[in-house]
Amino acid sequence: MPRNGRELTTTATSLRIVDVISRLEGAQMSEIAAELELANSTVHAHLTTLRNHELVVKEGNEFHLGIKLFHLGEQARHRKPEYEIVRQHAHRLSNRLNEEVAFAITEHGRSVIIFDENNDPTKEGFQVGRYFHMHNSASGKSMLAEWSRERVEEVLDRWGLPKETENTIQSRAELYEELERTRERGYSLNDQEALEGLMAVGMAITNPDGSVLGSLDVSGPPYRLSEEQIAPELRETVTQIEREIASR
Repeated sequence: MPRNGRELTTTATSLRIVDVISRLEGAQMSEIAAELELANSTVHAHLTTLRNHELVVKEGNEFHLGIKLFHLGEQARHRKPEYEIVRQHAHRLSNRLNEEVAFAITEHGRSVIIFDENNDPTKEGFQVGRYFHMHNSASGKSMLAEWSRERVEEVLDRWGLPKETENTIQSRAELYEELERTRERGYSLNDQEALEGLMAVGMAITNPDGSVLGSLDVSGPPYRLSEEQIAPELRETVTQIEREIASR
């Protein structure tokens, strides 16, 4: 997707360091320097700045993400009152179906889960914050189906079509056919395309102006999930959400 304006190299480097620490789930300075092919002295200066601003912490010889990032993330996922409306309906739908229900939005060409409702206390919110590619997730495909071809192409140009299982869509032509089927039936399907053993049925939630707020999906193992059963329940919930948002 297109970059916006001039980028500061120093800021970009600090953010790349944060990404490395996240990906490695904690890292020593030498590991970060090797990952980014930077001098230890350069990485040290950036880590000092990040620590001073409470974005990373040091435990022994390793650097980890700071809790301040969690605080900022919580603000981001609660910043729109519409999100809370969706969360309440998702919770009720999860209780009715006894299945996991997730609400995702899109940022920078990927789908990210901001609420994850289920009846298993050991899994409470376990997918919150997780990113998925849009071509092989139910949430992603339902949103892509609402977008213009130009916007879809921007996503594909940036992220491509990474293969994550044997069922992952691998060509743009196949993806566009799938998006057309999604429009025709009114919901998207993910049949073990992102994760083995996981199926999901998704539907986009639109704002009164027609723009996409996000997507609601119901997921579970294929042997238990029936799209014929899930789709009507999901459609009713999305209709209620859109009606409530429009009446605000």
